[in-house]
Amino acid sequence: MCHRELRLWKARQCGHLTCTADTNVDCGQSDCYNSAAHPPDCPPASCRCRRYFTQPERIVTHEADAKCPRCQ
Repeated sequence: MCHRELRLWKARQCGHLTCTADTNVDCGQSDCYNSAAHPPDCPPASCRCRRYFTQPERIVTHEADAKCPRCQ
């Protein structure tokens, strides 16, 4: 299923995560409404394709020995 990919950095002093990027990842399945592979001629009124994203994939890109901007 299509999902979001969140890129985060972690502040070690407070433990908070800060989002630096948010990307949509296409699953490539024709029965997923959010996918580019979903057929354009699928009738909206009777379309039973999945219309939701799964939980986002959280990727910590780096950690800093500091507090996050909210805690500073």
